[in-house]
Amino acid sequence: MSDHALAQALLRAFRQHDLITPGETLVVAVSGGADSLALLRLLRDLRPTLRIDLHVATLDHGLRGEAGANDAAFVAHIAEAWGLPVSVGRAEVASLAAHMKVGVEAAARRARYDFLASVAAAIRAGTVAAAHHADDQAETILMRLLRGAGNTGVSGMAYRSLLPGHPDLTLIRPLLGTARADLEDYCRAHNLQPRHDPTNADLNFTRNRIRAEVIPALQTINPQIVPALARLGEIAAQDDDLLSQQAAVLIDPADPPDRRSIRRTVFRDLHPALARRWILRAAADLNPDPDLGYDHVLAALQIGREGPIGARALLPGRLQLRVDYDQLWIEPLDAPPVERGYLLPVGALIPVTLDGLTKIEGARWSLRVAVSPMPGAVALNVPPGSTVILRTRQRGDRFAPPGLGGHTRSLARWMIDHKIPAPLRDRIPILEIAGMTAAVLKDSGWVISEHFVSLDASPLRRYVFVNSS
Repeated sequence: MSDHALAQALLRAFRQHDLITPGETLVVAVSGGADSLALLRLLRDLRPTLRIDLHVATLDHGLRGEAGANDAAFVAHIAEAWGLPVSVGRAEVASLAAHMKVGVEAAARRARYDFLASVAAAIRAGTVAAAHHADDQAETILMRLLRGAGNTGVSGMAYRSLLPGHPDLTLIRPLLGTARADLEDYCRAHNLQPRHDPTNADLNFTRNRIRAEVIPALQTINPQIVPALARLGEIAAQDDDLLSQQAAVLIDPADPPDRRSIRRTVFRDLHPALARRWILRAAADLNPDPDLGYDHVLAALQIGREGPIGARALLPGRLQLRVDYDQLWIEPLDAPPVERGYLLPVGALIPVTLDGLTKIEGARWSLRVAVSPMPGAVALNVPPGSTVILRTRQRGDRFAPPGLGGHTRSLARWMIDHKIPAPLRDRIPILEIAGMTAAVLKDSGWVISEHFVSLDASPLRRYVFVNSS
């Protein structure tokens, strides 16, 4: 590919994928290899056309001793020779890998993105460019295929995405449509002398084996395997985007920020692909890097569809899927009960002021009892001299709900039948009059015991009103 064709391909990528806004400063990640060196030279020449500024960032990962330090110094020298500002960093990836209990590759990637984010923050830039190209894309797709990835994984890398671990920054890959060979030819044509990292030849790393052995073997069957894999990635990305849009519609905007929910009947009717995607989307909303594998999602899917009330599926990132009466919840393991209606602290026992206001410490609501009607109030009989208490349930509580002709039943059983979630049952407000359960506050509305229902002309009538603070 000629210099002109390569430059035009790069410009096309910037425009088609809306990679950067004129006037921005672009942080360019440069290792010193042919790919990143070619990208930097191309961007330098295209600065006037793109109307952007450049800032070079290079990181010594601390894995190759003097050689790694020399690579960083080489990049710094090139940047200075080309009149570009540069930031040089150093990380101790081996120590980071041990601390994080992950492989060296994963730790190096984390260190690199954190360093690039720190450079972007220091110069107030919002976009970072990496030199991933078409061959990298093919290798990535094959790696994910070998791991059994779905559409999200097989779609490969995107031209534009969030910087991993730093959702306030954008990561762009303008060379994804360019072959490695074209970049190497470009370096030779311009007498660039890229650095060579010997670890790229270490076949103990999966990506290196795919590059050195798998792709050459596949090319004997299909010489165009790299663009074929790129097409697979593009098709998978489009399918993935459609599923993502459909899953986004299922996210309830009224959900609290720390959890996501869906009606069980809706979930059961979803196509399995969309149900799995809802799980992935909901978990990602709560933890951007939950690392959900197929087995996790499959287990959550099965429990969500078939599990009894209270069943849970544990997910990475300290998340869980929990089966409620009519809802499924994805939430942190230590999430407090879902707040709904008016609740009391567990074990609350509050004397009620008759014909006045009863304040509840720490709550956003209060209770008013009056002899005159009030909007939204309910009427019940309060015999003279009765002690009135607002409390939570106690062992042995019984209740005479409407429809039983005055017969009582266990309050615990009544709560179960009315689908009050187990974590909330010990916080539901109960109005006790003369030692009896007179009313239960359910979803902001009082359910009155038939023993305390007030007739229109009753001299014992009092009006009870819940007042939001």
